[in-house]
Amino acid sequence: MGAERIPEGPIGLVGAGYIGHLFAQQFALAGREVRAWSPGGSAQTLTDRLRESLGTLVDVGAVDASEVDAVVARVSAHDDLAEALGPCAAVMEAIVEDADEKAAVYERIEAAAGPEVPLWSATSNFPMSRLAAGMEHPERAIVLHPVQTQLIIFVEVVPGERTSKETVAATLAFCEEAGLRSVLLRKEIPGFLWNRVWFAMLREMLHLVDVGAVEPRELDSLVQTTLRAFVPVFGPLQMTDLIGHDTLRDISNALYPELAADTTASSTIAEHVAEGRLGVKSGEGFYEDGPERVGEIAERLSRIALELADEAKRDA
Repeated sequence: MGAERIPEGPIGLVGAGYIGHLFAQQFALAGREVRAWSPGGSAQTLTDRLRESLGTLVDVGAVDASEVDAVVARVSAHDDLAEALGPCAAVMEAIVEDADEKAAVYERIEAAAGPEVPLWSATSNFPMSRLAAGMEHPERAIVLHPVQTQLIIFVEVVPGERTSKETVAATLAFCEEAGLRSVLLRKEIPGFLWNRVWFAMLREMLHLVDVGAVEPRELDSLVQTTLRAFVPVFGPLQMTDLIGHDTLRDISNALYPELAADTTASSTIAEHVAEGRLGVKSGEGFYEDGPERVGEIAERLSRIALELADEAKRDA
């Protein structure tokens, strides 16, 4: 890329499932046209998904009802990839989390979009250096991984080994323009930041369930209540200052050998999968995940996301 800003113009979307539709929504709310194509045909249901999602945001006051038609109208679905991406200023890839499939679709994206057009990937795990290994122009490829509720709370911006400084700068500038809170990783690591923190906590929680130390819902309640009390005031690293680093050292030396070090999924999770208890996908997991409960969760998440967005604006 020659410039350090994304020029005016549409944003291409490759992959229009759950994550893809959230990016389409975010870009369209920011006033950008979105041109979507999906290898699995999900782009054809994108309008319905957007209306449902925006309806939830209207209910919680995050979006004015009068804006919905205009936001949806900015998003178009296309059967042909070249037609979708030809006029685009940037391309967001959000297809299935499979490294080989992503690498294959990047070849098609490069054939359809100009060499100056940045390629963003929503991958939640794969380093861009791996995904872009076969690209003709890997300097314009960068990970834009969302951490989201019904809105995208923030994005992890992760350059690959050959990502240019211009692509990094232009992506960060675009995030600010589009109302996306971003964090830049200084080192390319699998899983990035949030997944590593989240799965570390989840591994220990599931281990405690596996060994029969606690009932799942009681553990959820403990963690939820504790985080609700502490995290709004300070992050875990700041909390170590309050505890004292010498005290933390002594506790760590005693406790770390006792913590879970599993290298495969929890036995409880493996049992649930074998029994067809997949969570929301099947209607049952640790909880009864029927439509009513999922709808309530979606509304509560939307309210929290709105509060976080307002907080970010105040801090800016």
